Amino acid sequence: MSDQATAPTPSLRAAGMRQTPQREGILRVLKDSDRPLTVEEIWERMPERRSGLPTVYRNLERFVSEGWAESIVGPDQVMRFVRCDSRHHHHHLQCERCGRTTEVDGCGIDASLTELERLSGFRVTRHQLMLFGVCPTCRSEKDR
Repeated sequence: MSDQATAPTPSLRAAGMRQTPQREGILRVLKDSDRPLTVEEIWERMPERRSGLPTVYRNLERFVSEGWAESIVGPDQVMRFVRCDSRHHHHHLQCERCGRTTEVDGCGIDASLTELERLSGFRVTRHQLMLFGVCPTCRSEKDR
């Protein structure tokens, strides 16, 4: 993902949540991964596994609503979660070879959405765009 070393740490208390080892563990696991993770993968990597999978699911749902994480459905139709560093609208780019994911700023489809609204009569309230490609590391490995 984008430069995680400088990413602001979400404030659990400011969001009205108790600061627990489980919540901190989930956020740490997401921050330390450059690939989207399933709930089970997150749970397995948590240093303190005092909570069950339902608790992890509930916390991830809250983190998504706070903008600290995003859910991504992979090509295998499995829901995974990725840590978001940006609080503004953004999309993700994922390597098709290694799975590494990064945030990309800028949407560029606003004009298309306006036209879609005009043609369909719908009012678009949100959208999610996932882009796929080959990361620089995998590209350079192929060239060797």
